[in-house]
Amino acid sequence: MLMTTFASINITCAVCKKNFDSNEIASCGFASKRTDFRPNYWGFNPVEYFYHLCPHCGFCATKKIHEMNLNIKNIKRKIDELGFLEQTSLSQKLERAIKCIEILNELEILTFNDFSLANSWLQLYWWSETEENTKKYGRIVLEYFSNALAKNQVPDDQIITTKYLMGEINRRIGNKIQSLKIFDEVISLYQNNTDLKQIYDLAKQQKTNPKENL
Repeated sequence: MLMTTFASINITCAVCKKNFDSNEIASCGFASKRTDFRPNYWGFNPVEYFYHLCPHCGFCATKKIHEMNLNIKNIKRKIDELGFLEQTSLSQKLERAIKCIEILNELEILTFNDFSLANSWLQLYWWSETEENTKKYGRIVLEYFSNALAKNQVPDDQIITTKYLMGEINRRIGNKIQSLKIFDEVISLYQNNTDLKQIYDLAKQQKTNPKENL
């Protein structure tokens, strides 16, 4: 059993260049996964420590992004438009981090395709704190995944898993008809391919006798 532990670090904000204290994950492990692939962690949830919120300007990003030499022209104005966060829940911190990613993408400072953005929003869907927000963020994830599939941005070996996940998210946010349609598509793509057996079985299960955890 690998429990979640963290360590103190000092970050230099990529936008305002001021220093602030934060924490990063030193170790973490999970006990199981939900059927939408969300980890169930041992100990406390480490996700909050994947992102670092600058208390000076409100920019929130991973340590890796904070360490980049970004062209910050126009970023500060965009961050200011988001408003300042004093105390944050996990979902508020994640939403700020993802909106900062979208700003970097919009300004062409860093490049994220729809598949990458879908996986960023997936974190927020997983850890949303209300049913309303679960549905809201789930719809955003589904839109990005749909766009990514249409643009051939999903790696070939992840297409079936992505489609299954879209079916499961639809099921969890109440889109039953759409979820059944997608599960049927996943099942039809199996064609005795042993590499797809686990996803095939999972799609059949979640279509007829859905479970919470794997």
